[in-house]
Amino acid sequence: MKKNDSLFMVARTALGLFLILYALNRFFHFLPSSYGAMPEVTQDFLDSVAIYLPALYIFEIIIGLFLIFNKWTAFILIVLAPLSVAFLIFSISNGEFSKAWPAYVVGLINVLLIVRRWDSYKPLFK
Repeated sequence: MKKNDSLFMVARTALGLFLILYALNRFFHFLPSSYGAMPEVTQDFLDSVAIYLPALYIFEIIIGLFLIFNKWTAFILIVLAPLSVAFLIFSISNGEFSKAWPAYVVGLINVLLIVRRWDSYKPLFK
């Protein structure tokens, strides 16, 4: 295994662990977290989609497990891309850029892993 490959393995595993811990925290609240003072529109959005959030968190746990066990990684990274963008948009629209760092980290790792596996996606663009 090349040194570069082990770096991407660590990034993939870290992304998977982050997704699992984030989702589990939403169920069990073992880490302190809050969205802070949200604009009213953001709070209305959260209230309207609250029924879907448990399904989203279960989906994040499944994605995290696939990443950790290196199963269907190219597919999982593409599935995770819209979730990463939504996470980033929500964090930025919340107004506090200093508290949006998890969204930046998830987005950056997702992009780096997609670029690393770009050869897997080339047939999609032929």
